[in-house]
Amino acid sequence: MARYADTIFVHGQLWSPDPLPEGADALAVIDGKIATIGTAGHVRTWANAMTEVVDLQGRTLTPGFIDAHTHLVTDGLQASGRHLDLADTASLDDVTDEVREAARARDAGRWIRGRGWDESRWADGRYVTREDLDRVAPEHPVALSRVDGHLLAVNSRALESIDVGEDASRVDREHGLLREEAAWAFLDHIPLTDDDIVTAIRAGVEKAHSLGITNIHDVVDADRMRAYHRLHRQGSLDLRVRLNPLVQHLDELESLGLGSGFGDGWLQLGAIKLFTDGSIGARNAALVEAYTDDPSTTGELNYDQSDLDQLVQRAHEAGFQVMLHAIGDRAIEAALTALETADVGPDDRARIEHLELPTDDQLHRMAERGVVASMQPNFLQWSGPDGMYVQRLGAERDARIDPHRRALEAGVPLAFGSDTMPLGPLYGLSLAVNAPHEAQRLSPEDALRAYTSGAAYVGFAESHCGSLRAGAWADLVVLSDDPTAIDAARLADVQVEATYVGGWRVHPTTP
Repeated sequence: MARYADTIFVHGQLWSPDPLPEGADALAVIDGKIATIGTAGHVRTWANAMTEVVDLQGRTLTPGFIDAHTHLVTDGLQASGRHLDLADTASLDDVTDEVREAARARDAGRWIRGRGWDESRWADGRYVTREDLDRVAPEHPVALSRVDGHLLAVNSRALESIDVGEDASRVDREHGLLREEAAWAFLDHIPLTDDDIVTAIRAGVEKAHSLGITNIHDVVDADRMRAYHRLHRQGSLDLRVRLNPLVQHLDELESLGLGSGFGDGWLQLGAIKLFTDGSIGARNAALVEAYTDDPSTTGELNYDQSDLDQLVQRAHEAGFQVMLHAIGDRAIEAALTALETADVGPDDRARIEHLELPTDDQLHRMAERGVVASMQPNFLQWSGPDGMYVQRLGAERDARIDPHRRALEAGVPLAFGSDTMPLGPLYGLSLAVNAPHEAQRLSPEDALRAYTSGAAYVGFAESHCGSLRAGAWADLVVLSDDPTAIDAARLADVQVEATYVGGWRVHPTTP
């Protein structure tokens, strides 16, 4: 043995997606990596007087959680107070009350931004509109994103400040509602400094650590990439980040000769992200059959098939992993057709994000081509008899939405993330295990795999993280209970007691 351990963990319940040595209840860490795993007696032989000994006292030690699809800056802007967090609003009046208070607290003309409102939880079930916002903040430009990020409500002052164009399918001037690219382009014009973004990342990282997250796959634009690089250059990025740039950055990245995998163990370039359709909540996810609560529409594809095929081909040939947002069955078909046209294969680990309404044939084709299902079990909060999915799609489609179990049974690799709705693997794990429909429901072991080894696989990082084994990064989480050994009804009560990244405790930061 070349040297003694920096830290050892003893007397714990160890869980890993891979088999552990018989009787293992301890592990040792050297230079940020797991050095050995075994019994407490064995691991203690790696310690000397300088070694930190963490007595787990029967608590559970797992690999650090990986959020395979998130928007950390968005979460951090809310956590740092720069944007309104509207996730817990129970009515339209709650939203307008929040906006009214924000307007009182700042000078006229300053922007009010927020995210998280969800009309499907309100009694009247209608979107926030321009008129609602004008009533409470007539002197401030206001922009509030729906929880899914695919619909934006703005007021008259905001519409006067920024040109929204004339695309009638995505811009409803009368009610101040913008969808998809119109919404995102509008938000891009609202002032946000590099310092704002850096502060938001720091707040988001702190929140992620508190939830046991040690690694994320973040969807980013150029400003966010720059802010992450700034923190990394300063040596102050203590979360592993895989950056997934939006497709509009493909030209620049291609010209620089950059591709997926460029970077290091802390900050790395990932997949090129394309939005094939919208969301069910905004009624612009592309479906084969019409929406139950609006039979006039089947949603919308964001690309003609030939255009989508060409973009996927370009990204693939440029050395990028491809990441396709596709929610409705019609959008999933378009995404798969593009991947098949580009001859993307299992070694490329292409990913379809969300994959909410796949057919059995589509799952079979994904398995054949090695396409990863990057899914978000926290979306199950909208499933079940009184949920938004029943309102939008009817009971039959609700019963087959978000089919985590069907995907696994079809042989499709599965990775879990949050899409920040909300951030929190244990929240998603509880929903996946206790899902209302059989096609959605997983065992605790399978759900944990999707948050660890499955998410590591889609990030080409399975040799470094996602399991407890010698040589892997010492990214670890201490849980109050073993999710695989308690009653499913108690999963929502499991707590993150400590988080370690590279062997360093990052949560809690004080003893």
